[in-house]
Amino acid sequence: MDYESKEALGKILDRLDKIDSRLDKMDSRLDKIDNRLDIMEIRQNKMAEQITELQLAQKVFELNANKKFTRLQDGMDAVEEILRMNELIR
Repeated sequence: MDYESKEALGKILDRLDKIDSRLDKMDSRLDKIDNRLDIMEIRQNKMAEQITELQLAQKVFELNANKKFTRLQDGMDAVEEILRMNELIR
């Protein structure tokens, strides 16, 4: 191999080394981003579970409240009827 070919090959190898170094840095950065995305996904899943639990608790509350309001209305209707029977109200 002549001198010019060795020199050209040396330059190419230097450039490839620089590219390899840059790719290593990019790989490191992408790993950090991947880790952050994993953490965000875990947090998002946890929040989704909490929202589901909150929605369920709200539905249970609404059902209980509706039952109690119905009982209260029934009780008020009974009181009203007793008052009418005793001619205390019209």
